[in-house]
Amino acid sequence: MLYYYGSRPVENYTHEDFVCHLAPVLPVNDQVFYWQGSLQWRDNNNIPLDLFKNICLWKSHRRYDLVSETLDNEVQKRWQAVLGHLNQQEIQDENIQGALQELSQLRGVGIPIASALLTAWNPRQFGIVDFRTLVVLGMRQDDARNGIFVGDYINFRNELLQLQQGHNELRDCAFRQIEMALWHYYPVCKSGHRDRM
Repeated sequence: MLYYYGSRPVENYTHEDFVCHLAPVLPVNDQVFYWQGSLQWRDNNNIPLDLFKNICLWKSHRRYDLVSETLDNEVQKRWQAVLGHLNQQEIQDENIQGALQELSQLRGVGIPIASALLTAWNPRQFGIVDFRTLVVLGMRQDDARNGIFVGDYINFRNELLQLQQGHNELRDCAFRQIEMALWHYYPVCKSGHRDRM
């Protein structure tokens, strides 16, 4: 079914239809994921402190005052532990849980910010959790803006995996592309004309 950008979805055009059309053309990396014009920081065993703070500010400016006081050695200690959880042959839910718990030990870092940090490091395997994407996936009510927890992220990531594996159009997509398409579907399904793309 065709979707005309800016129009209200018609008939039974679902979030899956929208994601299948949009995700493959979205970028894998956001500009905020780059440090000094490069993504090579991903190959190191640390995350530059200014990049860490930029990603935190980008994801949640309200929590930035807490994050801005974080010291480099605290960030690097937690980041090393995160990599210890995630540098496996295959990433399991338990590894993700451990990584999110490590990051959430940093002052001002909740699960949404932790998911942004993991996505900056590996957008193919991670997406950024947001209440809008949870609403689109039917995991939250629209007016429920209570906290997002580790279990919510695990379920969210598993939904991304199911979308990727369940649609040929999404097989080559990064989780970040699928998640971004879900995020863009939220205003489309709400009003049909407020999509921020």
